[in-house]
Amino acid sequence: MSAPLVAIVMLTCNQKQVTLDCLASLFQCSYDHKQIILVDNGSEDGVQAEVNEKYPQVIVLRNDKNIGAAGGRNTGIDYAVQQLDFTYILFMDNDIIVRPDFLSKLVQGLESFEDSSVEIASPLIYQMGTAKLIDCAGGAQLNFYTGSTQTRGHGEIDSGQYDDERLLNYVPTTTVLMHRQALERAGRFDIVFDPYGYEDIDMVLRANPHRRPYLFVPEAVVYHLGSRTGFSGYNADYTPLKGRNMRMFFKRHATTCQWFCFNLLLPVLSIKTIVRELRRGNAKAIVGLAKGFLSGTK
Repeated sequence: MSAPLVAIVMLTCNQKQVTLDCLASLFQCSYDHKQIILVDNGSEDGVQAEVNEKYPQVIVLRNDKNIGAAGGRNTGIDYAVQQLDFTYILFMDNDIIVRPDFLSKLVQGLESFEDSSVEIASPLIYQMGTAKLIDCAGGAQLNFYTGSTQTRGHGEIDSGQYDDERLLNYVPTTTVLMHRQALERAGRFDIVFDPYGYEDIDMVLRANPHRRPYLFVPEAVVYHLGSRTGFSGYNADYTPLKGRNMRMFFKRHATTCQWFCFNLLLPVLSIKTIVRELRRGNAKAIVGLAKGFLSGTK
């Protein structure tokens, strides 16, 4: 039997070299049955022409402007659903470098797992430029009472401490392999979160409404640079977006009790951020965050 087809959806926006580096690593993959779909979200750096020249096997889709992370990924999903007979879809950032066997390990993990209800898997992610400094070991732990999203293992040196626990309730984010059935359950990324922020976690939760465990495959290894397209720091432009999307996300997925506690604790939980930014003379960011929280209640 042939290996299942994997559709890989990746975004780029004025990050040509980062994207080319990622594609170079993907073309070293030992897993051949894959189709890379690169969505150019309004770049002005000539990335489309260069990718077409160097990697003609890549399907490059272009949006005339940056329509956001959710909208851009949906462009790739629409193409994959309409044109490809894929079994799995992989969502990944363009600032990722992969090991040659990562996709084989990831697909094998889901294909060989005895419980077919487990449909979503994630690799072990190291921080770029390090040998074993963990960026994420399986996903983020969500606390709906406090609004925190704590990334598993972040900043730790990998000594195999996470190798044995493979079924997790941590939600995968940065690099996610999803069975087509899970994708169909979720539909698309929700553009209400555009331009970016919480759209990835929201998508995964909607793909897994019964909260089945997620599969962590530590043998599948990638390296994450951690750049954010369009992110310009904790400022008056970023904080309203962060506050709005955070509030909308937790309102959508929290229970009534959790949502009540989150709102009750929010002023206390914000004190650390307020003090930090006031010390930096960044009062506008605090005002922006407050506006974002208020707009997220609508």
